[in-house]
Amino acid sequence: MKRNNEKVPEFDEIIFENRNKSYGAYYLRKHYKSATSISILGAIALSTLLILALSFTPEKGKASPGEIAVTLVMSDPVKPVYVKPPELKAPPALTKAVKYLKPVVTDDTSKVTKFTPSTDQIIETVQNGNVIDNPTVIEPSDPVIPVETKPFIRVEEMPEFPGGLPALLKFVGENLIYPPEAERNNIQGRVTLKFVVNPDGSIGTIEIIRGVDPLLDTEAVRVVKTLPKFKPGRQRGIPVPVWFSLPVFFQINNN
Repeated sequence: MKRNNEKVPEFDEIIFENRNKSYGAYYLRKHYKSATSISILGAIALSTLLILALSFTPEKGKASPGEIAVTLVMSDPVKPVYVKPPELKAPPALTKAVKYLKPVVTDDTSKVTKFTPSTDQIIETVQNGNVIDNPTVIEPSDPVIPVETKPFIRVEEMPEFPGGLPALLKFVGENLIYPPEAERNNIQGRVTLKFVVNPDGSIGTIEIIRGVDPLLDTEAVRVVKTLPKFKPGRQRGIPVPVWFSLPVFFQINNN
C-alpha cells in the first residue's frame, strides 16, 4: 500500500533520468505546455483587438455602409496667363534666277582683253632700279599641237574596209591583172605587203613584207593603190594613221 502512495515520476523525468537536465531539450519539454498555452492566449487576444478595431465606426461620418466619404477642399481659382504668340514674319523674297544668255560669236576683236604679263616678264622691265613705263610684252602664240606622223601598229579601233575583210579580198581578186610574162614563166605565189591607212581613210605608204617576183610585187602594189577609202583607225576616239597588212595571192589556173 505504501507503494501506491508514492509519487509516480513524470515521463520527462524518466527520459532524462541520470542525464544532464540542464540541457536545453529538457527545459523545452518541461515548459512546453505552459508556452503553448501562453501563445494561444496571445493569439486570441490579438484577434479580438483586431476585430474590435475593424468594427469601430466614427460617429461624425455620414457615409452609409459601402460608401466612401470624400471631402473636397476648394482653393482660389487660378487666373489663366495669356501668352502672346510671336509675330509671323513674311518669308524673304526669292532671288530671281539669272536668265541664261547664249554667247554670241563675233569676228570683232576690238574688245578682246589685252594680254596680262606674268611676274617674270614684269621683273625683266626693271633695269638698274628704274621701271620702264612702256614695257614691250610679246604675247605668247597659240600652242602648236604636234601632228603624229608615225603610224600605229595597233590601236583601239583598227581600220576597216567597207564590207569587211571578205569585201577587201573580193575587190583585190576582181581588180588583179596577172602579168603575162609571169604567167608564161609559171611564176605564182603569195605577196604579203603592208600599207598605211591615213586618218582620212586613204592609202598611204606601201611596203612589201614578203615578195615573190618583181612582176607580181609590182602588180600587188598597183592594186592596193586603187583601194577605196577605209574606215580610219582611232586611238582614244581620234583618227590616227595605222599600218594594215594584206596578202595578195597569185595562182595560175591551168584549166
